[in-house]
Amino acid sequence: MRYFTVFLLTLFCVLTSNAQEKQVVKGVIYNDISFLPVDDVNVINLSKVKGAVSRLDGSFEIEASLNDSIHFSYPGYLAIKLKVTNDWLKDENVKIYLTEQAYTLDEIIIKKYELTGYLESDTKLIELENRMNYNFNKGKGTLGYYSNPSIGSYFSPVDVVYNIFKGKSKNLKKLEAVKEDQNMLALLQTRYDRETVCGLLGITRQDIVKTLENCNHTDRFIYTATDFQVYQALNECYEQSKIMANQNRGNQK
Repeated sequence: MRYFTVFLLTLFCVLTSNAQEKQVVKGVIYNDISFLPVDDVNVINLSKVKGAVSRLDGSFEIEASLNDSIHFSYPGYLAIKLKVTNDWLKDENVKIYLTEQAYTLDEIIIKKYELTGYLESDTKLIELENRMNYNFNKGKGTLGYYSNPSIGSYFSPVDVVYNIFKGKSKNLKKLEAVKEDQNMLALLQTRYDRETVCGLLGITRQDIVKTLENCNHTDRFIYTATDFQVYQALNECYEQSKIMANQNRGNQK
């Protein structure tokens, strides 16, 4: 009887240890035209908020379970999202193909000054133009890294922010999970392409710009901050919009 009890305990420990083993999915990322491996690709488990990057040979592995959503992004390529299947969990040789983005540039005409041809007049026109641009940018806050990060009231920004994040507030709460995962934190602190933020929050780059503009962040911050700083700013913006929305409801009563 004693040996049987020991056997059961041993079996229980083995089963428990196997159950606690983390599942991972593996694969190799390739360019879909050249078929060459693509390294340094962001590989994000959106469901578990875990992050990884592909190696020099394009290979990667990341913690994942059945039906988790894995997001792949890299500057210059179209981002894709794949769902984890049983076949993927069993197969370590899955090949992922990324497609390069095609950029088309519209023709533009740069015409900074309307000059008259008279030196004295043209000098004054240029000075006036520079002074106006300086005052405009100064007023907008583009000379500083941050402007006042509070919600403005120029054209109902609360409604704008609410419409963007309607039904997505739980995605914003992933910030704490991001801070707990060192890979995710390092990845967001060194990226500027916004693809990971878009994947985590389920929004577009335009949504990010629109939200931060309505929260009075400067253009310099919007376009040069790291993905982690932007993620934090979006969280703060949404929290402030909720406070203002509650205040507005209270005033209407």
